[in-house]
Amino acid sequence: MKCMIVQLLLLGILLPVDVAQAGEVEPWQAEGFGNKLEFSADGADLDPVLFPPLEGDRTETEVKVLFPEPDAGEGTVSPQGEIAQGDPATAPEGTAPRPGTPLHRGIPGEQPFIPQRIPFRPRTDVTTQSNPYAASPGITVMTPSGYGAGWGSAGFGVGLQERTRFTDSSDGVAGFGIGFGNPRENIGLTVGVTVTDLWGDAFEDGSVSLKLHRQLPNDFGIAAGVQGALTWGETDGGTSGYGVVTKRFVLDDPENLLSQLYVTLGVGGGQYRSESDIEAGEGTVGLFGSVALRVAPPVSAIAEWTGQDLTLGVSVVPFRNIPFVISPAITDITGSAGDGTRFILGIGYGFTFDRL
Repeated sequence: MKCMIVQLLLLGILLPVDVAQAGEVEPWQAEGFGNKLEFSADGADLDPVLFPPLEGDRTETEVKVLFPEPDAGEGTVSPQGEIAQGDPATAPEGTAPRPGTPLHRGIPGEQPFIPQRIPFRPRTDVTTQSNPYAASPGITVMTPSGYGAGWGSAGFGVGLQERTRFTDSSDGVAGFGIGFGNPRENIGLTVGVTVTDLWGDAFEDGSVSLKLHRQLPNDFGIAAGVQGALTWGETDGGTSGYGVVTKRFVLDDPENLLSQLYVTLGVGGGQYRSESDIEAGEGTVGLFGSVALRVAPPVSAIAEWTGQDLTLGVSVVPFRNIPFVISPAITDITGSAGDGTRFILGIGYGFTFDRL
């Protein structure tokens, strides 16, 4: 069961936020201004200045609506915001006001209209949002999901287990994963390289795993792969083919608590079969799956059936600006496989590079 732990690294915590979570909403940023929101006059919820119709000989009866020019002086507003120079405060005696102008003055006995300045009032329904985390918490522990990395995404990780099954010896694995292709537009390929037995003959045992994956509409991800497609040395995981589907459910804004739910269901052979079938040499397939709840933006709680037993864990991104993920878990909880519960821990660091 050494190789199964590395799934926690290569298929969960190593994937950057823009790849691992299909369609995940990121906090909005005004283009070119980072988190600084820019307002326009049309979007700032300003109150207009109303120029009521004046009595007299005129042809217009509608109310004129204008925004005052910030630097305009008293009684100098025109429809285009230009300053009208030289307009008299009153019309010459015996003449009628000029029709068709938004600001009628010059009526004997009336005080000239003086437009008032209106203070700027930002909209209260628009708020700034914090920067997204540099990584996303994992959505599975030891089984693959329907998502995967595309070109420009990679990561390193190590996995530790308190003891291996039916022994009192601890062990560790290390892995590197990299993505190819574009799963959003066509298809992606994730390649993972694993070395096992870190406490003994390090790097003498290991495997290469492959996964083809595609992100579909409505937050679905689908994948097919082979865990241990190539092996060297002695690995207890063998070769395990599988197919898997993951669906994301949006419950609330990503910045809130209990915001998202990920449901994964898959079928596979090899290590995804029950322990009894493996021991009996039965050529069967097994079902595996997981449910991951995004408890908080940097934390997921995960319940998973590995095909052999139950695993419960959490996945945490401790730093907002560092793509570093820690995922502790307890496995073999029901006793249907192994010889008792075991503690496992995955630590990963994901990164992106320029897409050529």
